[in-house]
Amino acid sequence: MDSHFKNGIGDGFIFCAYSFEPDFYTKEKINKIDSLQVLEKSFIDLQYFGKKESGNIGKGKLSLYPFHPAADQGTASQTTCYMESSIINGVKFQTDLGLTDIIIPNYYENDDLGQFMGLVATINKWLKKNRIGSKRYYMTIPITYHTIIDAKKIDDLLYTLTDIDIEFDGYYIVCEPKLEIRQKINIDFKYLRNLSRVLEVLKKQKFITIYSYANWDTMIFLATCDIDYITIATYENLRSFNIKRFLSSEDGGPSKGWYYSEKLLNFIKAPFIELIRQQDGLELIKNEKNIFSDIILEANYPWSNQKADVHKNYILSIDRILKEIGSIDNLIDRKNFVIRLIDRAIDSYNQLEVKSVYFQDESRNYHLGVWKSYLLAK
Repeated sequence: MDSHFKNGIGDGFIFCAYSFEPDFYTKEKINKIDSLQVLEKSFIDLQYFGKKESGNIGKGKLSLYPFHPAADQGTASQTTCYMESSIINGVKFQTDLGLTDIIIPNYYENDDLGQFMGLVATINKWLKKNRIGSKRYYMTIPITYHTIIDAKKIDDLLYTLTDIDIEFDGYYIVCEPKLEIRQKINIDFKYLRNLSRVLEVLKKQKFITIYSYANWDTMIFLATCDIDYITIATYENLRSFNIKRFLSSEDGGPSKGWYYSEKLLNFIKAPFIELIRQQDGLELIKNEKNIFSDIILEANYPWSNQKADVHKNYILSIDRILKEIGSIDNLIDRKNFVIRLIDRAIDSYNQLEVKSVYFQDESRNYHLGVWKSYLLAK
């Protein structure tokens, strides 16, 4: 929260039910800031993704919400009628808090897309009769990996979401990537093409788009589409959606942390920093005019993925570049600008190799050529 109010990062907040209990929002102050001042620029993601199964995970606060599917452990299965009621109660919870922007919760469906779209249509009918005029409503659309790579399924989904009778003001898009070993982002052409299509079609139909669980590859989607809201997050499980987080308890492995470099358009493992320093290559990765970058690139910095400065370096960097990209009104100029950023990053990688710095695993350049090819083909 300090990142926004003290450092001017971002435009507001999305609170996730996994991390915040229901009573959190009714406190007089949130992080020493008047709660009304916080909530007036906030969304709440109730995270219904795992339905009842979310109640089995050892961590998180989902089951503390009495209307949440995770709190319902008394029945063998949850019917469509139950989910409708749970979704409506989730909407009412947010309106009772006085929020202006309401994220309508929804669940993750990998098999029966028809049933999922039927529930969306049912909630749309309910909203038509029950919406409050001053509120804006965004339906959550969790898109599974098997759906996003299937053009036919995407066409069917968009047909429902853009129906002339749709009451939603927009959509809260959550898309599941499939990450290959030693990669932090998906570089599958079908993934890039179809997710771009979802965002572009919804915008052309005048819907407000919120792209959530977004990673730094969001700049590729923003290069060709005016996305209204993009989430930026400190921790990786909020930058890359994975349904497993809502079905079973998982712990991340130990890490000394990562350095996000605007010049490489990638995260660099902390142990590489000392090698880059020894080879006189810091200027090729250093984020300019970034106080957090300056701090963590100091010699003998005690690297850890728990350090606030490590995360603030990323969110300041990505906030700045996304705003710069989004400020270019002409989409052709915008795309060309992003291609130039990619070319600069490729050149920086090449210059580091001249200095005998060769990255491995997630830190290597596995994505930039795909990004450039994708944008040139658009």
